[in-house]
Amino acid sequence: ELLRYAEAQLSEIEGLRIYGTAPGKCSIVSFNVAGVHPLDLGMILDKLGIAVRTGQHCAEPVMTHFGVKGMCRASLALYNTRAEIDALAAGVRRAVRMLR
Repeated sequence: ELLRYAEAQLSEIEGLRIYGTAPGKCSIVSFNVAGVHPLDLGMILDKLGIAVRTGQHCAEPVMTHFGVKGMCRASLALYNTRAEIDALAAGVRRAVRMLR
């Protein structure tokens, strides 16, 4: 449920692309925003207290497949809440406004 909610919230952000949307996948959302470097996005989210991972995630062939240098990745678990997903989406929006 949280994964679907996160994908829905993030999909509303202009220029954001989610990678890996296969049915039954684990609760990880990998994404990029057009015109924003994933490391810059991750740094700003970190300053906002929002934890994501950035880079190639030990999956360089996947990055090559998608034609990107890296991605941002949010990992969800049983203890995460919708409020945290809302904070992630708000943080991404704020970072995008700063970086574009």
